[in-house]
Amino acid sequence: MKLLLLVAVGLLIAVAFTPREGAVSSGFPRKPITLIVAYSPGGAVDTIGRTIAKYIEPYLGQRVIVRNKPGAGGEIGYRSLATANPDGYTIGMITAPPILMLDMIRESSGGDISNFEVLASIQKDPVVLAVAADSQYGTLQEFLDDARNNQTTLINVAGDGPLSNNQLQLAVAESKFGVHFNFVPFSGSAPSITALMGGQVQAAVPSASSVTNFVNRGDVRALAVFAPERYEFLPDVPTVLEASGIDVPDIGAAVRGVVVPANLPEHNKQLLIDALQKLMADEGFIAHAQKVGIPLHFMAAAEFEQYLITLEEQLQVYMPLLSAKPVKADQ
Repeated sequence: MKLLLLVAVGLLIAVAFTPREGAVSSGFPRKPITLIVAYSPGGAVDTIGRTIAKYIEPYLGQRVIVRNKPGAGGEIGYRSLATANPDGYTIGMITAPPILMLDMIRESSGGDISNFEVLASIQKDPVVLAVAADSQYGTLQEFLDDARNNQTTLINVAGDGPLSNNQLQLAVAESKFGVHFNFVPFSGSAPSITALMGGQVQAAVPSASSVTNFVNRGDVRALAVFAPERYEFLPDVPTVLEASGIDVPDIGAAVRGVVVPANLPEHNKQLLIDALQKLMADEGFIAHAQKVGIPLHFMAAAEFEQYLITLEEQLQVYMPLLSAKPVKADQ
């Protein structure tokens, strides 16, 4: 009897002190999770971040609280996320290619992708070439013909910037089309669209999600979308390849995803990944995204990681196109 008791006690002690995978993560999450958005409230990244926060809670069993930390083109928020405790209680939104461009432009920006572990991509938002509703340009071909015939007077094109993914998309398009434009930087897609409708510029390259409502109301005309397929919320707008016969890489498309600080315990990381996968199948989440015009695009962790690696290689090729680009200050 005593022998059996000693054996039982010994087994309990052995179990208690034997390391288990995820042992430090047992019961995660026990408290609310913070989701860092490196941009201001009301923008595209904030919108998808808050939508995720609302609909993912049932799959985590805890609230998700959005914290906006804007400034320096995302640098402040990304640095805050990169230096957070890697315990799973701080996650964040990233947007590529801006985060990769930021690290190329400013070393030690906090945007080094190796500071993070990716969980999933949620959204892909391509760039659109748009003109005013009363513009002389009815098609992309007309726009390009005029640009080629009038290189002494460059067409003014508004967009986020300077040194943004929108400007990069325009620069790559110039190289493929064999034309030149004058890029006019604004503080976001919304003010660039306002400038377009106000006649300050002849064209704009906003994100598709930001210009959709203006196109559907008839305030703006979309000539083409820089994407391999038509944009789901603007089905009548052709791709650049369809409209011109020229294939232009969609290097400027904003891919938004969820990441965590590097070295997160595997148990916690997998739980977050599982929750995001369930979120992407949630009918309420999908319906809300459709209602507000969020173009969902899911890539699991491994696929998203490879996408970022490939994108970084492409940026090494195309970023030099921005180095000699003259820009006119926004009006």
